[in-house]
Amino acid sequence: MEAELNIALKELYTAVKTKRFIILLSVYLIFLGLAIYFSKEWVGEEVGVVHQSIMGASGWVYMTPISQIFMTNSNLWVFFGGLLGILLGADSINREIKEGTIKVLLGHPVYRDQVINGKFLGNAIALLIVIFVGFIFTLALSLIFGIPVEGFSVARLFVLSVFILTYTLVFLSFGIMISTLIKSPETALLISVGLVIFFVIIYPIVAGNIAESIVGDPPECHPIMVTRTVEINGQQVVTTETTTEHCYDLYREWQEKKDAWERRISYLNPVMHFAQLMLYTFAGEEGYYEYLPLVDSLSYGINNLAILIIELLFPFSIAYVRFLTRDLR
Repeated sequence: MEAELNIALKELYTAVKTKRFIILLSVYLIFLGLAIYFSKEWVGEEVGVVHQSIMGASGWVYMTPISQIFMTNSNLWVFFGGLLGILLGADSINREIKEGTIKVLLGHPVYRDQVINGKFLGNAIALLIVIFVGFIFTLALSLIFGIPVEGFSVARLFVLSVFILTYTLVFLSFGIMISTLIKSPETALLISVGLVIFFVIIYPIVAGNIAESIVGDPPECHPIMVTRTVEINGQQVVTTETTTEHCYDLYREWQEKKDAWERRISYLNPVMHFAQLMLYTFAGEEGYYEYLPLVDSLSYGINNLAILIIELLFPFSIAYVRFLTRDLR
């Protein structure tokens, strides 16, 4: 374990001093700061539980200022989190092979499995630092801008940070896998960016289009005449009026079918599972102005978390086997 830790610390030191890491961290904090700043307009407004659909995931969310920061900028979190994770791992192996430093490293009394485990651990610590900084940054700016940060929201923000870390580790695992399969670091970086674009942009669009083609177009709904009996000045009066109240139920049924198919199609997409966990973190109960108990809401996301962990381990296992059997010349 000592060898893995030493390699991890070396990898961490190498990662945090690169321009790529500094730029990504800076951009992350800038966008996070802007999101918090513009959320000031929601302070004091009446909040409620609204239905949200993100990347194939859907659910009811209690919209407090903290949850609105993340819900209204969800595309930023899923894209940046994936990009940060995959870029840290995309050239972690092949660059050392290209520069010949891997032979120097293996010249020490270490095994190949210790090298790849140490590299994963070092980059994981770098991601943990970024997410921890983001967590503290969010709380600090919220207090500075006068955004109420109640205890329940802080606890949920911490839980969300754990999910963000898991999500970024999935893409770190993909990055290390690409780094062991592609010899050129530059090509690996391009493929990594393309993979993030596929998961975050292309896959959800395709899944949504396929789901809509399965369930059909949104239902057409026309106003209908209804007769109601109302009391006016103590007398019962029969009135006739036009209403579209029934349209809401029709459209909601169609939307639920579409969301269900979109989730099925997006089952292999880590973005969807992370988005669903994000929704569960800030879940509210329809018709009420409060969060669902955290234990209850997170119990719905056990399967999503389990799939994320599997999607973390699967590419890393490929990278592990590939690195142990690869000719490093």
